[in-house]
Amino acid sequence: MNYNKPELLDALAGQYVLGTLRGLARKRFQRLLLSSNQAREATIMWEQNLNNLASAITPQTPRDDVWVNILQRIENRPQTSKTVIHTKPSIWRTWSFVATAACIVLAFLVIQPSTNVMQTQQIALVQNQDKQSLWFIDVSEQGLSIKASSQLVAQTNKDYELWMILKGQDAPISLGLLPKQGSKILFKDNRFNASDIALLAVSLEPIGGSPNGSPTEVLYTTELVLL
Repeated sequence: MNYNKPELLDALAGQYVLGTLRGLARKRFQRLLLSSNQAREATIMWEQNLNNLASAITPQTPRDDVWVNILQRIENRPQTSKTVIHTKPSIWRTWSFVATAACIVLAFLVIQPSTNVMQTQQIALVQNQDKQSLWFIDVSEQGLSIKASSQLVAQTNKDYELWMILKGQDAPISLGLLPKQGSKILFKDNRFNASDIALLAVSLEPIGGSPNGSPTEVLYTTELVLL
């Protein structure tokens, strides 16, 4: 596949951001993000455009019977007039914006309930293809505080390594091995600067980490969120 074609990169980036790029195609694109500035730029452009679209939509309050019909289809149960669910208008923003915000909020509430949100400056949430949270990353002056989620089913004969990809550079930089359970603190690389980081990536490695200083098999990518 010729990834040098801007039209192809734009189409793949759009599918990746929307979540419709799956299976081996998604894994190939994740590996491409580590080495291609053009792919990263196309992905960032799609994310910005969708977030701008979400912000431009005026929230609307649905009728009560809409929720009744949704529950009836999901749960395959008969409709009753007593089933009434009220919700805030903001839930009707576009799914991509809501999903991102919800995952970040849930990470604080479920994984680190004692953390003061207002004190956090930089965070990242690593999710799998099914949008399950696997690691929560909280960046401070001291280092990267990383918490493994209970949803993580880790391979015992492999390690997971965290990488950062700087803007304008192709070679990933290792930040250390991720915990398979519980918490861990990684010391920050002296090149770690949120404004310079294009992506964070997680790779699957032999026990002890990458044998050659490069990711062996890229599993997930994510971005730092600045609060």
